[in-house]
Amino acid sequence: MDEIDKSKSIDIFTGTIWETRMVQSLLTDAGIESYVRDSSLGTFLLDPVKSANCKVLIMEKDEQIAKLIVEEYYKNISSEDPIEPADGD
Repeated sequence: MDEIDKSKSIDIFTGTIWETRMVQSLLTDAGIESYVRDSSLGTFLLDPVKSANCKVLIMEKDEQIAKLIVEEYYKNISSEDPIEPADGD
């Protein structure tokens, strides 16, 4: 008989649907299984960038590595230079 995995799932990231899918992709690339829970009940279909309250969930056993990945994500998005408007020349 197979063992039932009783591991606990935890929230590792909260943001827009676009942001959560980006973080989920980074976690998948690192071999961490995750899923996205959207509490806005479909409002992301209207405006995927502005809808919030989406969460990325992982298994508790992956928390340490996942936190490093999320921290790196935040570091990368905060270090990007803002796009400057082109001169009207």
